[in-house]
Amino acid sequence: MSSEHAPGRSYIRSADAAESVMADTTRLVARLFALPVPDEDIELLTAALGSQLAAIASLDAIDLTDVNPAVEFDASWR
Repeated sequence: MSSEHAPGRSYIRSADAAESVMADTTRLVARLFALPVPDEDIELLTAALGSQLAAIASLDAIDLTDVNPAVEFDASWR
């Protein structure tokens, strides 16, 4: 198994996913959530979205291989 698909590692996002958020991406996200965003706010929201994605990407660098989840599912109800 490659290290990029190892337990405790996110393989959904690439490491450089937060590098380039474009204005079109911000418009698409706003449209998907049915949020009316004026054109003058797109640049500010694009920067905020990029910042959030960068913060999330930094969490991907943490090795959680030996860390158990805070809540573990137990299917044996009694």
